[in-house]
This record gives sequence, structure tokens and C-alpha cells, in this order.
Amino acid sequence: MRRNSLIPALLAVCALNAHAQLFSFPRSQRFQEMPQFTVSAKAHGEPEKPVVGEPCAIILELDVDRKASLDQIRVGGLPEGGDSIAYGSLENLADGTSATAGHVVKRIRIPVRFKVPVSLEASLTVEGMVGVVQGGSSFFRNFGQRLAPLQIEAQPLPEHGRPANFSGAVGQRFEMKQKLDRDQVRPNDLVTATYTLTFNGYCPSNIYPNVEHLSKEFKAYEPKEVERTDRRVVWTQMLVPRTAQATNTALVSVHYYNPHTKRYEVARAYPLKLTFVSTEAASTENTSVSVNDSVEKPKSSADEAGDPATRPVVLRFAPSDASPVVATLPPGTPVKEIATWNGWRRLETPRAIGWSKSR
Repeated sequence: MRRNSLIPALLAVCALNAHAQLFSFPRSQRFQEMPQFTVSAKAHGEPEKPVVGEPCAIILELDVDRKASLDQIRVGGLPEGGDSIAYGSLENLADGTSATAGHVVKRIRIPVRFKVPVSLEASLTVEGMVGVVQGGSSFFRNFGQRLAPLQIEAQPLPEHGRPANFSGAVGQRFEMKQKLDRDQVRPNDLVTATYTLTFNGYCPSNIYPNVEHLSKEFKAYEPKEVERTDRRVVWTQMLVPRTAQATNTALVSVHYYNPHTKRYEVARAYPLKLTFVSTEAASTENTSVSVNDSVEKPKSSADEAGDPATRPVVLRFAPSDASPVVATLPPGTPVKEIATWNGWRRLETPRAIGWSKSR
């Protein structure tokens, strides 16, 4: 009976020891209370009243503890975009100064471009996750806040002074440059003019250069857009001086609205001068080029299905099927591509220079 009475006592001692060990961890390993920190937010437009097409932004300012970090920021309540408003992705800006000691203002930019005049009030919300490290431990929690109503406005472009061919370009710095692939020519030579527009603002997809004061002594093809980025557009234009009187290229320009000066302005590229090395026209007669004293003739359309490596290459004076043949090159003739145009390649060879659709 004595032996059986010891069992409950031993169990009680074990339970007390376990309870004591449970609350005897080192202080650094004990549960820490989550620190208290808050996030306050506000928003404003920049600029407050842009014009249609002007790149602008909604700026969010989140006042948060200097030691805290923000993540997974989401903004709700933005007006519907569609055909009226274009939004960009959230961008983090440099931190600002808070009026509260120990705090910092986290600034976030939402790019906006208004396609039509707008006047409305938006009730924005901001949500995300805020975290802080304290005592070697990391703490995170979600936050959400409704902002004070934000008045959003976009004004129409002014009618006064608007050019007849205005495309809708808006910004402060537009610059047009012109260059030629050659400036020493003969009559009937083909000259490629390149027009490059660089800008800081908005440039619509339908923008087109105004080509003015080009002499009637030129045969001119329509300008073609060959490159576009968010900061520049490039066009090329083929020009053929018919006579030595075609001494200057065109004046090329683009109109845009400058919201800083509040007026319509023009970016211009002034004409470039051509120097004629001869007054005699370049030959455009149909000719054949012989290699090893043998003359190769173009194959008929029925032969086009053959091996491309066995086909002769037909060079034409201009990038057009109706243009005269300059030369017919046999297979194996070395060529150097010096330009491209609407599916055509301008090739330089030991015997001639011309345009070809051959691969």
C-alpha cells in the first residue's frame, strides 16, 4: 500500500517541475508584445489642374514610423479608366520629412494621363502591410485607410492658337533633328532622310511630321515611322533629286502644346544642303552584270519556288516593283545591306548599288 501511495506524489512533483521550466526561458526568448505603430495617408494631384494629354500623377503620402517598412501597397477608388483616363504603375519616390518626430513620409506616385476633360471627386482607399523589427523579432500587420475626398480635374486644350493639323502632342521639351545618308549626290540618286523627334511628354500614335518647302525638283516618297519609344519617334523618307537644282531638303516640323508656357509651339528641323558632284543623271537603264564573262538573267516567277541560293538578285533603282532595274546579280555575289525600307533592302555590291526584295 505504501508503494502505491508514492505514485501520485511523484506525478505531482513532475508536474511542478514542468510548470517551472515552462516559465524559465531566457528573457530574449519570451513572447514580445507587438509594437504599436500607425500609418496615416493623404493624396493630391501633381499638377492639380492638368490639361488633356499632359503627363501628371496622383501623389500618395503615407506618414509612418521611421523604423517601419511598407509592402504590398494597393490603392482603391480610382475613377474608371477606359477611354478617358490612362494609369501607370505605382512608383516609389524619395522619402519626405514628417512633422511628427521619429516618423517619415513615404511618397508613392501613380502616373495619370487624361484623354478627355474630366471633373470629379474620388474617394480613394489605401491598403497594405506594415512591418517593424524590434528586439530581434519581426512584426507585421495589415493596414487600411480611407482618404479624404480628392478633386480630380483635367482641362481641355485651348482653342486659341491651335494649329489646323495638331495631333495632340503635349509636353515641355520637343526637339526635331534631320540627317541624310549622303549629302554628295548626282541627279537621280536616292537619298534617305531621317527625322528624329525627341520629347518629354505625350506623343500620340497618329503624330506625323509636316514636310514643307520641298522643291518640285525632288521626287519624294511618303515618310514612314520606323521607331517609337516613350521618349522619341523616328521617320525615314526617300528623296530623289531629279536635277541639280534640288539643292535643299525639306523643312520638317511637329506642333505641340506646352503646358508650362500655355501656348502651342513648334519643333523644327531645318533643311540640309545637297552637293552635286555631277550634273549628269545617274543611270537607270536596264542592265545586267556579268561574272566570269557569263550573263545571268532574272528567273521567271515560276522559278521563285526554287532554292533562294540559286536565284539571281535583281537590284532596282528605288524600292518599288515599277522602278527600273539597275543590275541583275548572279548567285554567290557578295552583298552588304546598307538600308531597309518597307520590306526592301538596299544592297551594296562590287558591281552596283540598288534595292532588292530578295532574301
